[in-house]
Amino acid sequence: MATLGESHQGVTFSGEDIRLDGVAYRACVFRDCRMRYEGGPLPVLEGCDFVGCSWAFDGAAANTLLMLGALNQGGFAPVVEATLAAIRSGDVLSTPAQPATAARSPGARVIDLGFGRFPVPRLRRRPVTGNGEGH
Repeated sequence: MATLGESHQGVTFSGEDIRLDGVAYRACVFRDCRMRYEGGPLPVLEGCDFVGCSWAFDGAAANTLLMLGALNQGGFAPVVEATLAAIRSGDVLSTPAQPATAARSPGARVIDLGFGRFPVPRLRRRPVTGNGEGH
């Protein structure tokens, strides 16, 4: 698998696991490959052809998809739809993600997705009964 910062030009890959995080692929051909993105630095995929490839999102990328799914199922479908609309229009591409910081305002219940601020659901734990089950 490719390593962070690696660059490939004009290479044909066949039946391989391809790591995308932080790797540049220019004018490459991928046949029956498993494309994997784990949420790290964005890859460069410039002028490439993909034939019969599958795409997998692992690690932080998978967690992001899980969060979007949970928001959608938890009554926050408008947040998910706004996120998808911003992806389709290219609005999310204007600013790369910033690293998370420990300083957060207490009681903050919004998330700034770079194209708008959206409310975040507050999760409350149910009290635990004597048998260890919440009610």
